[in-house]
Amino acid sequence: MVNDLIIIGGGPAGLTASIYASRHKLSHIVFEGGCPGGQIAIATDVENWPGEKSIRGADLAQRILEQAKAFGMDIHTCTATDIARDDKTGVFTVTSAEGARQAKGILLATGAMHRKLGITGEDKFLGRGLSYCVTCDGPFFKGKNVAIVGGGDAALTGAVYLADIAEKVYIIHRRNEFRAEESNQEKAKSNKKIEFVLTSEVKELKGDTCLRSITVENADTKAQRELPVSGLFVYVGNVPASALSQKIGVATDEKGYIKVDLAMRTNVPGVFAAGDITGAAPQAIIASGQGALAAMSAYKFVKGLKEGIAVVNR
Repeated sequence: MVNDLIIIGGGPAGLTASIYASRHKLSHIVFEGGCPGGQIAIATDVENWPGEKSIRGADLAQRILEQAKAFGMDIHTCTATDIARDDKTGVFTVTSAEGARQAKGILLATGAMHRKLGITGEDKFLGRGLSYCVTCDGPFFKGKNVAIVGGGDAALTGAVYLADIAEKVYIIHRRNEFRAEESNQEKAKSNKKIEFVLTSEVKELKGDTCLRSITVENADTKAQRELPVSGLFVYVGNVPASALSQKIGVATDEKGYIKVDLAMRTNVPGVFAAGDITGAAPQAIIASGQGALAAMSAYKFVKGLKEGIAVVNR
C-alpha cells in the first residue's frame, strides 16, 4: 500500500501535522522512536501555550497525542532508519524495524537532539548523576546539591524546578547574560537556593560509581573551582536530527537545519519539514504551527493542486 503521507517525528510538529492530515483525509502514518510529544514532554511548567495559564509539559504532550489519536492517527513507536525515493514514480520508501512503508509525500519533524558538553566524564556519568532532563531525573536529587548548565529558558526554569527539590542549585553559564525571557530570569534570581556561576564552563566531571563533583573554570581568569554536586543537568542547546533527510538530498544550512520555504517545502518535491529541525525558535507553539502548515502543503502536493499559498480552503 502506498500511503499519502509519512510523518517522521512525533513531537508537537509531527502530531499537529497528523491532526491536519487526518482532517484532510490523507492516509498517513507517524514514526516516533522516542517519547511521543518530543522535548515538550520533558519540559517543566509550560506558561506560553495559548489557552493554558500553566501546564506540565508531559500533560500538554499527552493532550496533543490523544487528540491526534482521536482523529485516527496511526503511530508506530519505532525509529525510521532509512529513506529513499524512486526517481521514476516519485514514491518514497521509509524503512524501520517493522519493515518498509511507502508514501507519496514525506513530512520531516525529526527535531533536534541534546547537545553534549564534550568533556571528561560526560559519558561515564550519564545516568549516574548526569542528565539532560530535570523533570525526568530531578526527583532523584532531593536534599542534594545539583548544578545546571545553560542560559536559556529551559535552563532557568529547570533550575527553579530543581530548587523545590534540591538543597542547592548552581546555574553555570559561559556568558554574563542570559538568553532566557526576563520573567524566567527574575524567578531564578529571586530564589535564594540558586547560585549563579557566570562567565564559566564545566571542564570535568568527577566521582566514583556516581557523580560527586564538577570542575568549573572562569573564562576570564582561568581560575578553577570544584563544586560538590550529586547531579548535573545539561541545557546547552540542540543538534538537528537531519541525517535521515540528507539521504534523499534535502538541503540543509551550515548548522544542519533543513531549509524550507514559507509553505514548509524543502528542495525535494514531496518532502516537507516542520518544527525544530527547520531551525525555527524552539517553541512548541511554533512547531505546531509549522506542522499544520506543512500538512496542508503536503495535501496540495498529494492531490496535485496548484502550488502557491499553503492554505487549502481558498
